[in-house]
Amino acid sequence: MLSSIARGAAAGAAGTTALHAATYLDMTLRGRPSSSTPQQTVDKLSEAAGTHIPGDAEQQESRKSGLGALLGMVTGTTVGVGYGLLHGMGWRPPMLVGGVVATVAAMVGSNAPMTALGVTDPRTWSTSDWLSDVLPHLAYGLVTAATFAMTEDDHRARKLRRRMRKAMRGGKGAKSNVRALAP
Repeated sequence: MLSSIARGAAAGAAGTTALHAATYLDMTLRGRPSSSTPQQTVDKLSEAAGTHIPGDAEQQESRKSGLGALLGMVTGTTVGVGYGLLHGMGWRPPMLVGGVVATVAAMVGSNAPMTALGVTDPRTWSTSDWLSDVLPHLAYGLVTAATFAMTEDDHRARKLRRRMRKAMRGGKGAKSNVRALAP
């Protein structure tokens, strides 16, 4: 179980990298600014907790930007941990289904707190707003599921590696190597 959780955390971190890459690509292609919702979320959380972000105005904005990015990374890694936990409990979806589930979980994990805090309201989003949110999260979900699948060390993977090693060591000609790799 612990191995599944650790692989889930790593897969979630890889998915988070894919989400950031997709977001920055979108910003580059469309010339759109970065979202201010992570910083607004930090503001709202700070207010709700009765704390103050230290520093002058410039330092506060820098800290909010950093904290907002960190919140996103925590969300992505946490969803990956959940993915690994479910896998450890026996959930074995096809990779595409796992990717969609991770996508939805990441969207809920990031948008629900912002909605609850009044930072955003998805009911008012335009098609462009939805695409700016869904596509990077889809990249997250698919990369998370694919990374998790690639780190799996189940019986079939071990068996295939044994066959590949046997084929690489040689055999009686090319035909035996092909047979050695066949399932």
